[in-house]
Amino acid sequence: MPVSKPVKSRMRRFGPIVLVVLAIVLFYAFDLDRFVGADAAGQQYATLMQWRHDHAVLSALGFTFFYTSIVAISIPASLWLGVPGGLLFGWFFGGVLSWIASTMGAVLAFLAARSAISPEKSDAAAGRFSSFKAGFERDAFSYIIMLRLLPLPFFVVNLAAGAFHVRTRTFALASAIGLLPPSFLFSIIGAAAADVLKKGGHVDASMLADPKIIAIFSGFSMLALVPIIIRKLRREPLP
Repeated sequence: MPVSKPVKSRMRRFGPIVLVVLAIVLFYAFDLDRFVGADAAGQQYATLMQWRHDHAVLSALGFTFFYTSIVAISIPASLWLGVPGGLLFGWFFGGVLSWIASTMGAVLAFLAARSAISPEKSDAAAGRFSSFKAGFERDAFSYIIMLRLLPLPFFVVNLAAGAFHVRTRTFALASAIGLLPPSFLFSIIGAAAADVLKKGGHVDASMLADPKIIAIFSGFSMLALVPIIIRKLRREPLP
């Protein structure tokens, strides 16, 4: 029996979100969250480094695929995956892999959110946040960069941009720029953690709550606000 056009339309619209929800359920059902973050990488450091040494290309591809998937299905812990990337691949190569994976995963999550939320329903639900929504849409590029530089869960930015129906090209480019500094920052932290582990020390996720790291992200985010502030001072209309 052929599927009607309305059903096909709903499948195209809500299919990606359904897949994301299913992936999240399976992720936690199989307790896969134990493999995410600095704690897991630190506990299995010797095993992972041996596997990386024996399968250099496969390990890089596997890490990139895993990181992309975690970001795409909006797992909150995805923000910290740059740490094990630096721990396993060094600050530079780990930073590059983390940057590529986080950008691709963010775009996939954004597309899934945008497909499920129609512009009409997005406008109706905006309510008292309509002024913020209007400002976000007018200067989405700078807003996305700013939000990427803040230590916020990836899915918050992805869903917000999808709900506001930002252009895909704008979202992808702004995300790539905004995710570049934190990708290398977390990778550098991971590389430093590797030095600690080599000396027989111990690392855990508490190292990510260092006030210095939070201050760095805050500084980055303030830089992203500069174009918006300059436009406001000049009283020039936003494009």
